[in-house]
Amino acid sequence: MCGIIGGNGYNVDTIQDGLRKIIHRGRDNSAYDNVNEFYFGHNRLSIQDLSTDAHQPFWDIDHTVCITYNGELWGSEFTKELKDKITIPFRTTSDTEIILNGYLQFGVDVFHELDGMFSFAIIDTRIDSCFLVRDYIGEVPFWYALNSDSNLVFCSEKKGLPINELYEKQVKTVPPGTYIEYNYKTKIHKQHTYYELSTDIINDDRESIVKKIRESLEEAVRVKMISDVPICTLLSGGIDSVIITYLLSKIYPQIEAFVVTTDGGTDIEFARIAAKEFGIKLHEVYLSSEEIESMIDSTLYVTEMAKWQNVGSALATRKLGEAIDEQGFKVVFSGDLSDEIWGSYGHITRWAYTEEDYDKARRKLIRDVHKGNFVSQNTSIMHGGTVEIRTPYSWRPFVEYSLNIPPLYQTENSRMKPLLRDAFKGEISDELLYRKKIWFAQGAGISGIIEKQKDTLKQRLADKFQYKNTLVLNKFFG
Repeated sequence: MCGIIGGNGYNVDTIQDGLRKIIHRGRDNSAYDNVNEFYFGHNRLSIQDLSTDAHQPFWDIDHTVCITYNGELWGSEFTKELKDKITIPFRTTSDTEIILNGYLQFGVDVFHELDGMFSFAIIDTRIDSCFLVRDYIGEVPFWYALNSDSNLVFCSEKKGLPINELYEKQVKTVPPGTYIEYNYKTKIHKQHTYYELSTDIINDDRESIVKKIRESLEEAVRVKMISDVPICTLLSGGIDSVIITYLLSKIYPQIEAFVVTTDGGTDIEFARIAAKEFGIKLHEVYLSSEEIESMIDSTLYVTEMAKWQNVGSALATRKLGEAIDEQGFKVVFSGDLSDEIWGSYGHITRWAYTEEDYDKARRKLIRDVHKGNFVSQNTSIMHGGTVEIRTPYSWRPFVEYSLNIPPLYQTENSRMKPLLRDAFKGEISDELLYRKKIWFAQGAGISGIIEKQKDTLKQRLADKFQYKNTLVLNKFFG
């Protein structure tokens, strides 16, 4: 991950201030540039091509088109095929240049061809325009705002924007599968959709579906292992992280895992079972009750969310990020998005009685995940230790297939995720495959402490985003 920022609503002082506020997103390099007072900057976390040649903002050879990019393109056949089609010479091995050269050769049509997680801005001086682009599901955060003069600002996190909480309604997220085209001379902007999830239901038989899930998920892990730095994994002991850790251990036996717990946490018991079963090293990260209390306000600032469930999970993830960073890792895998794909939440199993309702409910979870879990986990782990989080369940081909499996497989024998469990039957012990579902902060033993304070969180978050210097606010909003 990295941090991106820019727009003609910034000046020299505010772009530098914004970069400082999101420095936790990348400490390997920080820089900015401008074209006709349209500023754009970048904090880099080096993952692919660690050389200085890949620093950003990254210009084309003619210095006419520039990109500031947060994300990764996966090491899949889709990425290889795209790179092979590009005839423009490459100067680096960074995936940043694949996007830039792809745009130079194919224009905005290339956005649909990108296999990865990303938020980026392309500044094209040939047409006086900026393109704000987000991946198909919104895996990494991306915020923007337009003031009364139609000046634009954008950033990976709200805290980097020159505004305060009073103007929350004017801050928007770039929707998944969308790009916003903004002409910085005319100040006209348009929103375009380049991707929508398929709704074609899979007609394969049950055995074929189970086999496809197993093969596709393993491929998702493989393609997301692309990295020039060490990788590790989160292991809560729940089925989703257990499966990802198992697949990683088969491909990369040296993989190390991390689990977070308090005195009342139950995840650690199952994480230990899984680590022993897979023969991998487990790092146990401990949080005291006092530490949890002391971290609540700072976690509100990190996540920019007041929902107590998000705060609880983010607090645990921040602590994990610190430990992962201390051990020298920059990339960590997780089991996020599996619950959304399979609709395995209590409110869905209680209220989505019919197959049609269940199908609609899980599709809504996928459409909305960029508003909560993804943003919370991404920002919290990076603020904890400048660590990039990767989720194999979110690989586009896996989601496109799994989300279109007939909804009749919602549950079997009163168990959620029956097909996913069957895909690893005989490879992973039943003790792990059939563990009762609990959510992340609950398993870590944190949820009870946060829930007791849920009625205060919204105001505490608002207090965090009151700027002392209102000159910046007035300059932007007039």
